[in-house]
Amino acid sequence: MSTLRDLRTRAPLSLLTAPHRLEFHQIMLVTKGHGRYSVDSTCIPCSAGTLLWTRPNQVIQSFPNDMEAEILMFTESFPLPMHAGLGLLDDVLRPWHWQLGDGELPLFQQVLTHLQEEFERPDRGVGEQVLKHLLAVVLLRVDEVCRVRHDDAHVGAPSGEAGELFVRFRQELEVAYRSTRLVEDYATRLNCSTRALSRACRAIAGTSAKDVIDARVALEARRLLVHTDLPIAAIARHLGFSEVTNFGKFFGRRVNMAPGAFRRDARSRSQPESLDSGGHFTFR
Repeated sequence: MSTLRDLRTRAPLSLLTAPHRLEFHQIMLVTKGHGRYSVDSTCIPCSAGTLLWTRPNQVIQSFPNDMEAEILMFTESFPLPMHAGLGLLDDVLRPWHWQLGDGELPLFQQVLTHLQEEFERPDRGVGEQVLKHLLAVVLLRVDEVCRVRHDDAHVGAPSGEAGELFVRFRQELEVAYRSTRLVEDYATRLNCSTRALSRACRAIAGTSAKDVIDARVALEARRLLVHTDLPIAAIARHLGFSEVTNFGKFFGRRVNMAPGAFRRDARSRSQPESLDSGGHFTFR
C-alpha cells in the first residue's frame, strides 16, 4: 500500500510522468483533486472516485496535477485462487477504469483502510493470509463494479466450461498473438473446436474469437507505435505481418487511422505540459 504523495517524495516528477511499464498489478483510487492517467495510449480524466487498474506490462503515464490517490500494488502470484470471472479481470483487453458512485466509494475506502492497517501491523504469523483475503475483497468489489456498469454489461462472472475455455484462450493468445491470428490455430492448441471457442468468446466477451485476437494484436501495435521508435515496417514484421501494406490495412480497420498518423497524434497528446517530447523506451 502507498499513496501518490508518497511516490512523489521518492521519485522525481519527470520519472512519474514518463511512459513506463509496471511488472505488477496496480489498483489506484483517486481520493481528491484532478489529473489525467494514460494506459496503453488511452488517456482519461481523473477526479475523486476514479478507480484505475493497471495490469502487468501495460504502458502507463500519469499527469497528476493536484491529484491524490491511494495505491495498492501486488504481484500476479499473490492473490488467492478466484473464480474464472476474476481471472478475466487480469486481462489487458478488459475494462481498466471506472468512476465510483456515492454508494461504492465508501466500500472501497473501507477495505483499503483495513489493508493499510494490516500492512503496518507487526506480523504474528497470519499477516500474509489476512492481506490476501482483504485483497480478495477488493477484487470482488472491482468485479461487482465491472458487472453493474451498463457499458460493460457483457462482463459477467463466468463459470463452467465456457469461462474456463475463455481464460485458457486468453492465456494462449498472450503467448502466440505475434505468430498467428487464425482462430483455427488457437482451437487446435486448446484441443477444442472453433465453434466451441467462438461460443465461449460470445458468452464471456460478447464478441467473436477473431475479434479478441485482432484486438490484442492492435493493442500491441498501438504500444509499439507510441512508445518505441521502431519503423512501421519493423513493427509489422514483429507482429507477424509479411507485408507492411497488410499491417496498414489491418490497423486502419481496427483503429480508423493509418499507423503513422496514429503515432503522430498519440505522441502529441501524451506529452505532459512541463516536459519535453523525449522519454520513449525500448520494448523487450
